[in-house]
Amino acid sequence: MEVARPLLRAGGVLLSPDLIPDADLPNKRSLNVALLGALSQYLDIPPETLLDAVRAALPERLHRVNEQAFELGRKLAAPHGTIS
Repeated sequence: MEVARPLLRAGGVLLSPDLIPDADLPNKRSLNVALLGALSQYLDIPPETLLDAVRAALPERLHRVNEQAFELGRKLAAPHGTIS
């Protein structure tokens, strides 16, 4: 994280994987989707659009677990304002 911090633009958002506790993930392989959920708090893209893209990229059997991970990321990023 500290290596990337100087590259961050003013007002940028730096999300650390540490934001998402492993124990809270429905599946440890869904960390990137959870981080996408956290990032969705800062993007002007509707969360449902991002979830549709995740669903399109994954088999249906993985949709539910990744939807849960996405919502977890959104929930954990919401109270933080700007994460830096």
